[in-house]
Amino acid sequence: MRRFLILLFIFSAFAHSQQTAQNLFSQYQSALYQIRIIELESGNKSSIGSGFQIDAQGNMVTNYHVVSEYVYNPDKYRIEYLTINGDSGPLELINFDVVNDLALVRKTELGETEDILPLATTLPDQGTTIYSLGNPHDLGMIVVPGTFNGIKKNSFYQRIHFTGAINPGMSGGPVVNENGQVMGVNVATAGNQIGFLIPLSKIEHLAAKHADAPLPIDEFKTAIAQQLLANQTELFSKLQNAAWQMAPLGRATIPAKVGEFLSCWGDSNTNDEDALFLSVENRCRLDEQIFLHSGLRSGGIELEFEWLNGQKLGENRFYSLYNSSVIGAGAGNAATKTDVTNYQCKNNKVTNKHNVTSKTVLCIRAYKEFDGLYDVLFVGATLDHKEQGLISHFTLAGVAKDSALRFIKQFMDAVEWQ
Repeated sequence: MRRFLILLFIFSAFAHSQQTAQNLFSQYQSALYQIRIIELESGNKSSIGSGFQIDAQGNMVTNYHVVSEYVYNPDKYRIEYLTINGDSGPLELINFDVVNDLALVRKTELGETEDILPLATTLPDQGTTIYSLGNPHDLGMIVVPGTFNGIKKNSFYQRIHFTGAINPGMSGGPVVNENGQVMGVNVATAGNQIGFLIPLSKIEHLAAKHADAPLPIDEFKTAIAQQLLANQTELFSKLQNAAWQMAPLGRATIPAKVGEFLSCWGDSNTNDEDALFLSVENRCRLDEQIFLHSGLRSGGIELEFEWLNGQKLGENRFYSLYNSSVIGAGAGNAATKTDVTNYQCKNNKVTNKHNVTSKTVLCIRAYKEFDGLYDVLFVGATLDHKEQGLISHFTLAGVAKDSALRFIKQFMDAVEWQ
């Protein structure tokens, strides 16, 4: 009997969810749109996403990454909408929030009535069923029920953890409660029914940027630079003021966890009986990056410490191994020469406040279109031992130079010998 009641409850919940999804679709489908980026030369769509109207003035919310081609090349693309009935029309870009991957676009031609999706006043309780709406794979609008799992923990860029399928083309679509009120925007998926949404507060902030006139085209990249600089200032301030958790690595003590936003893990080859040297690693990374365009992401942070012990190799062979490990360090993002200058590198010999001496290589390259932003690559190798040593490495993407220099000093001063 108990099993029957549980099954009945599950079936009833499922049926209610399905009925709610059908009601939402029939009631709000006219406020949902496919957002298209049209390549001017061919007249065909280059990419698609989803969007939804939030007021009677024709303002719509979508993802920044949906309209990023237009932001970078407004002379090559235009933005248009497509309704559920097949009607289409032009859109103008009003404003955007590149850090939180949001954009505000507006119809240039309004109908007699404009259906809207209202914003919620609060987020739902954890475990509540919510509904993702969008246009996956250019197949038409669909509704996907899922579960609200709260704001993702230890995340600098706040995201809602959503259990449900967010598919390509649903980017920019709304996520609503059962009353049809928007409390999030589709932004990304990690597969296996794990999705992430931009939360209500970020939508409200962007929606407050309504203006009679859109952001001028020649100010697009200036606005991106300003938003990126403000974001990195806040991020590095929090990282540098956080309590760095120290832990032993070989004979060194290193910052094993830097702030609450970076995820860390360790590895070693101690189980490899044939290994000629010992390698023990600690790595930390900011899992989230900022999408700028299809070939460029910024805001990434990667830290790595590797303890090497090559007593089995002897001094000469260990030096070769040690040197190759330093040379093999690479950049943290795959920016091209279109976006950044070549790295300018400087070698140095540094002794930190704990009398640990390292040979260091500091490389910096500038973003060509965003004044004051740089990618930084740093490698340090201790010089205190002949057959063992510590290699410290980090990459920072999209950081101001003064923030990077302060971080380097704090990073190096954290290392001690046991």
